[in-house]
Amino acid sequence: MPETCLGYFTLTCKISSSPLTSHFTCRSWEAHLASMYSRAQLTPAPSSTSQPVRTSWSSSLPHLGSHQAPSLAHSRVPCGGATVVFVVPELSTPSLLSVSEFSAMLTFVCPGNQQATVALWDLGSGSVSYHCVEGEAAPVQRCGERHHRLLLKKAGLFQVLFSVSQQDLLSRLMLFGSAATVDVVCHLNSWGRCSIPIHALQAGLKNRQLDTVDFYLKSKENVLHPSAVFGAADQPVASSLSLTDRVQELCPALDLLCSAVRDSNSDAQSRQFSEQLLNITSNFINTQIRRVLSDTHFDEAGVRCCVAVLDRYVTELRSYMKRFPWPAGGDTSMCVRPVCVNVCVLQEVVRRSILTNQIPRAQAVLRRRSCPEQRLSALRMEGLRQVLSSLQLRDLQTANRLLTNMGVSVKKQLHSICLHTNDKDLREFVVTARPKSCCPDSHTQVYQRPEHHDRNANKDSDSVHKELYISALLELHSCESAVLWRYLTALHDQQRVVSWIQNSESNEASRWPELTPELVNSNTMCSSYLRENILDLLARTSVFIPEELADLEQLLWRLAQGGGVMASPPPVPQYRSPVGMDLHSLFITFCLDHGQQYLLYTYLEHYRLTPRNCPLLTNQSLSESLPWFEMLVKIQEITRDLSDPALLFQASLTSAQVLLPGSQASLSSLLLEGHSLLALAAIMFAPGGIDQVHNLPSHLLSVDPQLLKMALSPHPKLKAALFPAGPRGNSPSSDISVYHLLQSLHPLDPSRLFGWQVANTLNSTETSELPHFSSPQLVSRFALVENLDFLYYLHHGRPSFAFATFLVQQLRSCSDVSLVQRARQQAYRLALQCFHVPPVASAAVCFYELLGVCSLQLRVDIRAMNVILQHWDQHDTHTAATHLHTLACKGVKLAEAEPGAAEELIGYLEAAVTDSLERKGISRSSYEAAQEWALPVQFCQLHGLKLSSVYPAHCADDGQLIHFLLFVQLHNFPPQQVRSLAAQFGPALQAHLSLAFQDLQVYRQRRSCDPEVHTRTLSTEEAPRSPGHPRDMFQVLLQSQEEASPCRHLLQEALVQRCPTLAVLAACQQGAELLPCLCVWVLTSIDDVTSGEATAHLLETPQHHDWTLHDLSIIWRTLLGRGHVRPLLRGFKLFQRDCPLVLVLRMFELCCDYRNFPEAKAKLLDFQRTLITVSVTHPAPPGGLPLQWVESQASVLLFTMLQCCSSQYDLHRLLQLLADVDKLLKSNGPDFRKLSQLSHLLQGSEVSLSPRLLQSTSPSIQQVEFQAAVDALQARGRYSQARQVALLAGLPVHQLLLSQLLQEVNSQKSKRHWRRLETRVSFWRKCHEQLKADSTDPESASQFFLSQTGTECIEAQMELLDVQECCLLLGLAAHWLSLLSPAPVDKLESLEKELWVSRVRGHTLTVAMERESLFNLPPPAVTPEMNTYEALMKEFSFSNISGLRTDKCLSMEGLPASPEEQEQLNVSSGWSPEERSVLVALVGQLLDDGSIHEASRVCRYFSLYHPDMWVVLRCRGLASGEPGPEPGPEALDTLPRNTPSFSSLSSFVMLPALEDEVSVQLQRLVDQCRHGNNYCKQVLSLYQLSKELQCSFAEICREEPVSVLEKLLLSEQPERFRKAQAFIRAQGLSADTVAELVATAVVQALLASTQELQTAEKQVVRLSEGHDSLVQLIRLCEDPNLVGVKLLENLSTVPLRDLSCIVELLIVAHDCFSLTCNMEGIVRVLQAARHLSHTYLAPREQYSLLVRLLTGIGRYNEMTYVFDLLHQNHRFEMLLRKKVDTDGLKTALLDYIKRCLPADSEKHNMVALCFTMRREIGENHEMAARTQLKIIESQAWELKSSLIKVLGLLKDAAESFSKDSCVRQASRCVRMAKLVALQLHFLNQGSDLRVINLRPAELQKTVVELPRCYQVFVLSEAYGYSPDWAEILYCKVILTGDFAYLEELKRHRPLTSSLFEDVFKKLDGAPSSVTVNVKRLLTHCDDVYSRYRLAYQQHLHDVTKTMLQDAKTSSYLNDRLSS
Repeated sequence: MPETCLGYFTLTCKISSSPLTSHFTCRSWEAHLASMYSRAQLTPAPSSTSQPVRTSWSSSLPHLGSHQAPSLAHSRVPCGGATVVFVVPELSTPSLLSVSEFSAMLTFVCPGNQQATVALWDLGSGSVSYHCVEGEAAPVQRCGERHHRLLLKKAGLFQVLFSVSQQDLLSRLMLFGSAATVDVVCHLNSWGRCSIPIHALQAGLKNRQLDTVDFYLKSKENVLHPSAVFGAADQPVASSLSLTDRVQELCPALDLLCSAVRDSNSDAQSRQFSEQLLNITSNFINTQIRRVLSDTHFDEAGVRCCVAVLDRYVTELRSYMKRFPWPAGGDTSMCVRPVCVNVCVLQEVVRRSILTNQIPRAQAVLRRRSCPEQRLSALRMEGLRQVLSSLQLRDLQTANRLLTNMGVSVKKQLHSICLHTNDKDLREFVVTARPKSCCPDSHTQVYQRPEHHDRNANKDSDSVHKELYISALLELHSCESAVLWRYLTALHDQQRVVSWIQNSESNEASRWPELTPELVNSNTMCSSYLRENILDLLARTSVFIPEELADLEQLLWRLAQGGGVMASPPPVPQYRSPVGMDLHSLFITFCLDHGQQYLLYTYLEHYRLTPRNCPLLTNQSLSESLPWFEMLVKIQEITRDLSDPALLFQASLTSAQVLLPGSQASLSSLLLEGHSLLALAAIMFAPGGIDQVHNLPSHLLSVDPQLLKMALSPHPKLKAALFPAGPRGNSPSSDISVYHLLQSLHPLDPSRLFGWQVANTLNSTETSELPHFSSPQLVSRFALVENLDFLYYLHHGRPSFAFATFLVQQLRSCSDVSLVQRARQQAYRLALQCFHVPPVASAAVCFYELLGVCSLQLRVDIRAMNVILQHWDQHDTHTAATHLHTLACKGVKLAEAEPGAAEELIGYLEAAVTDSLERKGISRSSYEAAQEWALPVQFCQLHGLKLSSVYPAHCADDGQLIHFLLFVQLHNFPPQQVRSLAAQFGPALQAHLSLAFQDLQVYRQRRSCDPEVHTRTLSTEEAPRSPGHPRDMFQVLLQSQEEASPCRHLLQEALVQRCPTLAVLAACQQGAELLPCLCVWVLTSIDDVTSGEATAHLLETPQHHDWTLHDLSIIWRTLLGRGHVRPLLRGFKLFQRDCPLVLVLRMFELCCDYRNFPEAKAKLLDFQRTLITVSVTHPAPPGGLPLQWVESQASVLLFTMLQCCSSQYDLHRLLQLLADVDKLLKSNGPDFRKLSQLSHLLQGSEVSLSPRLLQSTSPSIQQVEFQAAVDALQARGRYSQARQVALLAGLPVHQLLLSQLLQEVNSQKSKRHWRRLETRVSFWRKCHEQLKADSTDPESASQFFLSQTGTECIEAQMELLDVQECCLLLGLAAHWLSLLSPAPVDKLESLEKELWVSRVRGHTLTVAMERESLFNLPPPAVTPEMNTYEALMKEFSFSNISGLRTDKCLSMEGLPASPEEQEQLNVSSGWSPEERSVLVALVGQLLDDGSIHEASRVCRYFSLYHPDMWVVLRCRGLASGEPGPEPGPEALDTLPRNTPSFSSLSSFVMLPALEDEVSVQLQRLVDQCRHGNNYCKQVLSLYQLSKELQCSFAEICREEPVSVLEKLLLSEQPERFRKAQAFIRAQGLSADTVAELVATAVVQALLASTQELQTAEKQVVRLSEGHDSLVQLIRLCEDPNLVGVKLLENLSTVPLRDLSCIVELLIVAHDCFSLTCNMEGIVRVLQAARHLSHTYLAPREQYSLLVRLLTGIGRYNEMTYVFDLLHQNHRFEMLLRKKVDTDGLKTALLDYIKRCLPADSEKHNMVALCFTMRREIGENHEMAARTQLKIIESQAWELKSSLIKVLGLLKDAAESFSKDSCVRQASRCVRMAKLVALQLHFLNQGSDLRVINLRPAELQKTVVELPRCYQVFVLSEAYGYSPDWAEILYCKVILTGDFAYLEELKRHRPLTSSLFEDVFKKLDGAPSSVTVNVKRLLTHCDDVYSRYRLAYQQHLHDVTKTMLQDAKTSSYLNDRLSS
């Protein structure tokens, strides 16, 4: 930049001390800037008073705009000023200046706005920054903004920013703008994708904006890509970063995302957001891993580090996944590296994969090996086992890594392991090794430490860190007490914890915050030992955590560790259990449950608990269940009142109840049980003594004298003393009494006791009555007498005594009135002190009233303090006493009128009321809430405070206008306060308030305790008074009552005062008419201009006018025209609420104001329904509006809405709204539906809806306007819309369509793809279809196509494409001409001739193209069907025109008959030989295709001789019997010679050998014909078929081939199906035609069979021939599926009465689909069958048809519903009558019964019997028998009848099994039957021995108990049990000597030596008496040596001696013994 121009910019700051400029004495930098700004904006004027100030050069610049930035507190300019030099281009001039306290910006421009330069001078550093703009740029002036420089260039508006990088700019835009704004800025500046700041991500996560998160991640998606690392040339700094550094840049964002996933996952309401965020984050991380691993540019170390970092996040996120997305299939396609599975066991694989963060790889390997650990859950379980193993090995670091990599909480898992392991050492290791793991980092990270702590953050000392952190937490005061407590307990800092607890106990202020039980309960993170110590310390301070308060035993334990349960004061005074019991009740219940009598006695004695202060002690159920408890209570009652003998008497009775638990606690029961002395001891303390015991009131206390005499019989003296022998009154009284007998009992000394008893003559005391406190003797001796004032009685709740005392004591000697005030003040103070005691408070109120003083203030204060106390106690239940004391002190201050006391209490009261409303769930602005808030307002009024505005403020916030007005009026709020509160309403309600109270002053008088009357007003301002009219509303109302017509007077005043409220009040008057009130209310609610317009028609003033419907109509029109619908709506809602016009007004409002058209439509429909209902059923109500008037006004409203629509869109929406409302307007209004459709059609076009359509309903005008719309649309090229409009209006559309098609033709011809034949073909087909769809006139359509061929077909030099198009157009034109009736044959023939000329020309061109080049040929079609051109030509061929198919074409007349004639014609026609040969070839092709008529016509058109044509026509003539010319020899010579053979007909028809001459000639012609050979064969076959069917050939030819086929099938020929098949192939009948014939025949045959029609007509389908004949008929169709489809279509034609026919049709259709395995068809049949079964067959009880349907279709598994229907209707046995498909039905039935009816053995047996299934029968019998045995086991097993039934079942089962050769099952049943028979045998003998249903443990015992040996064998065989014979023989033979049992055993099995040895082993504990049996048993042992040895072992020496002496055994024994 040339430095030729130097600009100087000077800023000066001087302080002036001139007196003339004293106001500038402190002239600062801001003042200088302001002066500079003013001089720059205005031309400086000379001033003589101002001191010359040094100005800069900028003040002289012309039009220099200086923009002053907002000033701050300090300036950066030095005091002496500053100067700078700008280096700018030559010829630059300064243009704009902008100055702030930090910088100055100046813009320099060159001539022509070239090379503009922006300079920024930083005043702080003195540096200058420049920005030079290339090209033309003009600076833009901006006023009042900060100094940002805008430059206007050709490309747009640019802003210059200094000291802001691109990244900073984009970051701030993202933070304060949006992602879309950032993208726009990047796009405008051609920057790449920006790097979004992490603040934007934080904001997006906070607001749950997933789009912002996704945008952020997309901006980071290329951060690890090679292009971002190596290829970013514009980012040199970024390219130098390594892969590791780039991954570290991602870590903060990934940490933030993981934290958001973790936080939102814990909240149930945020679970969906968490899953979506998890999905986005996982996809991003996986994408980054995939990119890093798939790229080869990175080094291995960087890749490993990157993957390790990202794997850590994958591991953390994996724990929040619901399920792992496994791929489908058993294997995985991912590439898995080997994990050393060959050398490592499964546990090692899992361990290594978790430690290396390769869990997915391990899962893939385990999945391939089909290990169960492939699932993530199983793998995590194995990982947890590895964690436990590591902990057992004391490897805590590995365990932590395993838990961390698995994504679980390390702390929670270690805590769980400690809880559930029984290894004490392991627990201690985990607790000691991880003491800091319990510290919740998530909480400690929330708070930022101060700056002076951060400077010490790098210190290594943990103690310093801990001290700093604790001090930081303490600085956060009480709000962070939870975090501090968690931190201290986690560190086990016992010293500080104890200090905190001790300081919280004292009331002195300390640095420790408040410690609450809830805080301790939820935030204690230490070990259990320290926790117990903490809780013990808290218990000593009467603080208990809620967890222990809920558990009584835990609470008692904690109380024991503290001061004990009987500490003083009570440890938990306000305790309440979850069920509402206090601590006393719970402890008493605890002692009763655990039998702690002595502890309970001590507890009751300690707390002085009695039935009067403890309700549980009066529980009658406890007294009845625990007699000692009642005795304990009664005994303690004695100590409470030692002078009451009744207490001792009751205690005596309860002690008797304890001694006699079975009897009732009464005197009579004691006497009856023989406890007479005990009864006498109790009687001594009875009221009245022993003499009055029989007169006691209760039956429990009284006793019968006779019973007492009987009980005293053992004590004659006592009896004599109590009951003298002589008659009472005659004999001398006895000198011995009971009291004499009690003299020896010192505890009951009668000289000191029983002094009140008259019979006690030994009493030494002076009194003769029971001692009591009112006894004069006791009072004189012991009483303390004092005088009680009125406060004493008030304190005891006795106001009348207090008032009497006050009168006697205070006013007795003085009548000073001040005494009353003093007494009131004292009572007031006492009441506030004892406000929580209801008797005292009530007494004080009564005392007030007795004094004649208003008690309102006292009652309000007491209630307020109780509300506050209740609020405090609910929030803190442990310090209730403290709350009461505090509040009582505040009450005293209030009574003493201390300053600030009332203000403090009103704050507490407002908080209490707010909390009460929240607890009760009452809306804060409801009427119920107003009742609650009346108390604070009264409190404020009575104490002279500003009225509480909480409730009015809530009403204002919630928009509750009525509640607000009612509250402020009711409680007499001052106007200023009401105005301030009303300002909090919304704008609408504020306007309403101002409207309601702008004129009238609404007064309200309210009486209070004071005598004066307060008058307040809600008027916001004073309105000028009108002379002669009162301004007070109540004055107006009172004055109206004096008038003759109050209503009319109120309406007049309303008009005068412009007050709508008076109109409402007028309507409330009796007999008032609502119509005038409505008119007046509306007029007073609108502005004066509108009101004047609405009343302009009145001749007199509105005040004196009688309002009518005509006036209301004018008001209605006026307001609707101005759009003032809301006053009308509100007026009608007030005065005509039931009027239907309210609905249309609401509709008007919804449409015009809210654009809510759906709701408006609903209102309009409601209006229509209301009109209909009112007109039909109800007359107009009294005071209502006439229905006709309502309809007319509704019409006015709708017309007004239509005319007032400001846009076509609004008109369209309104017409849509009115479209569904018919006949709504009167006088045949416009057709809204039609207009709505027209408006919809005109949408998007430039044609608008004509206003004349809305104004006029004339049909002619409507047609004109519609035609104009059509013409306008057509002119704009919108043919589709024009067509729809024309159809809507009923206008012709043919010409419109032709014009559209002509335009499209011209448009298509101008396009390149018109050179393709396919394009032209598809276009003309579309034109044809459109003309056909519109039913266009055939002649017009034909002329349209001919018009397109007029030029092309005339030209001789045409291309092949044009020729082909011309042929197509001629065919289309001929097709449309053929539709005329009658068809113009001459014109059709001319078109056909022209077509053939074009075809010949086209073939000629094709041949020419073949000669020229092989590659110039058009692509041939694969098949004619695939070639669209050929298909279309075939469709519109002249062969299809019936008018041209005449008999003349099939005659030989007119054909050239000789080749000579042909040669002459060739010369005369002008055709070339080449063209002639082409024509011959085309005619031959027609003959091959069977188009004989067309070929004949072509030959006649062009006089063409074709030999094959002559042969074909001759062949047909022979078959028809027509004489014809014989061909000459030369003609026959031209035909090819073939060998006569009938083999050529073999594929068409199977007929016997030819017999007649005609057939021979026909066959010869067939052999001679080359082209048309197939036609000749068809003629031959038809001729021979006519002979078979005995009809003429002409008749068959005239009939359709389908009719001929039907006749063939109706014939009686045995091979009719084979012949029919040949006929179908010969005639080329389509499969659809044959299927239709077959389906119709089947339906007719089935209908005939079901209706039993005996007709003479034969049927194609003969049901008598069986199913095979039907199958052959179906196979005539190439596709049997078509037959099935036709049959299903014909189902609808069958009447429902022929259900059997429908069933058979479904069966046949199923057979058709089954032939080709068409599953779709089979499914359709099954669906139809199901519908038929449920809808018709089952309801009509056609069960036989159900069975037929089931067995006919045979798909039993799919039709199990038939089984259900038959079972439900008890027709299941009908299935067993059918013998069709026995195997399939049997299998299906058994499967159904097993699945659906497992308990129905009857049906199972029935099916088994029907199909002779003996094995299944046996299984059923066996199962039934075993079931019966189970029933016997569960009930009484001695059921003989049940056992007989079981035996019969087992026999039947064995028999069935044996018949089916099931030997093993039969044997099992026989063994079980024997067992049952044995049980019956025992029952018959009366034995209770049980042998059935035995368990394995019971078998041996039962075997031993059996009396017979064979019974043991039966039992062992039945249970498969091997009995212990040694034990049996020991018990039977040895012990009982039953040798018959032994003999029976010997018959069944041999007695071995081992058996005897086992028996003798059991003799060790046998009694000596069994020796004889032992010796006898030895005699049965055949082994001599064993017998000797066993006898010797048992010391049976006599036996051994005998054996040694016996000659038979002695020798053998001697030999054995010697050896």
